[in-house]
Amino acid sequence: MKESGDTVGEFTRLAEPIFIGGLFKSGTTLLRAMVGQHSAIASGLETQWFMMNWRAGRDASFLGHIERLKGYYPIDEPVFDRLLARSESAEQFVDLLLSRYALSRGKRRWVEKTPGNILHLQRIYRSWPDARVVHIIRDPRDVFASLKQAGKWDTVEIFADLWCEYLNAAEKYKTHPEFRGERFMELRYERLAERPVEAMREVLSFIGETWEPQTAVFEGKKDDFDKVLALTGKASTTLERLGQPLSRNRVGIWREIVTPEEIATIHRRVEEMGLLSLMEKIERESLTC
Repeated sequence: MKESGDTVGEFTRLAEPIFIGGLFKSGTTLLRAMVGQHSAIASGLETQWFMMNWRAGRDASFLGHIERLKGYYPIDEPVFDRLLARSESAEQFVDLLLSRYALSRGKRRWVEKTPGNILHLQRIYRSWPDARVVHIIRDPRDVFASLKQAGKWDTVEIFADLWCEYLNAAEKYKTHPEFRGERFMELRYERLAERPVEAMREVLSFIGETWEPQTAVFEGKKDDFDKVLALTGKASTTLERLGQPLSRNRVGIWREIVTPEEIATIHRRVEEMGLLSLMEKIERESLTC
C-alpha cells in the first residue's frame, strides 16, 4: 500500500509521483531539471524502469541496468540492495528507489523522466493511481532537426515511425476508459522555452505544488552529463545541451537544418499512418505557443 511519506522508513513509498514523457529531443530532460528545482521534488536521471524484465531473472542486461541506477541514484549500497530484494516488480523497485532518494534529500515527492513513459501510460496509472503525467510536445520539424544534429534516428522513415508511435500512444490513451484528464497534461516545448514563468506556473499548478520562481530560471546543469559519461562511457548530446542556460534559440532550428524534401517525405509517411492532421496541427501551434 502506498504510504503518504509521513511515515519515514526504509521502505516508504511517497505519494503523488510525477512522470514526464515524450518523444526524444522534445524537452523532457529540460522539464525534468526545471521541475527538480522545486523545494519539494527530487529529480534524477532516467531510470528506464519499463525496460527491466523482472520475470526474466538476473541476467547480464538486468544486472547492468541495476549497476547504472546505483550510480545514478547514490544512496547507501546496503539500502539499495535491500530495496532491490524487497521488490517484486520494476514498478515497486523504482517507487522504493526514488522515494528513498527523495527522502535522503529532504524532498517529499519525486519526478521520473524517461521519454518512453508516454508509451506506458496504462502501466503508470495502474501502478500509481495518484500519479501526474506531463507529456511534453515539440514542433516535429525541430525534433527531427535535433535528431539530425545528434546523428540518431535521423532518417525520415525512422523519425516518422517514431513520431507516430509516441504521439499515437498518447492520443490513444486519451480514449481509454481509465483515462482521467485531471492527471494528464500536455505542455508545448515552445511555451517552456519562450515563456518559462507561464509554463512552469501551469506545470506546478497541475501537479499540485505551490509556485516557486526558481523553477522558471534555468542556468544549466552539467553534472548529469559528467555522471553518465563516467558510468557508461557515452557522451549524451541531450545532457551536454542541458549544461547550457534556458534559451529560445532552439525554437525554429528546422529552418536551417531540414530540407523541404525531408519535410514532404515525413508528411507523406505520417499521412499513411493516419496522423498527418495531428502533426500539421502541432506544427501550426508551434508558431503561436
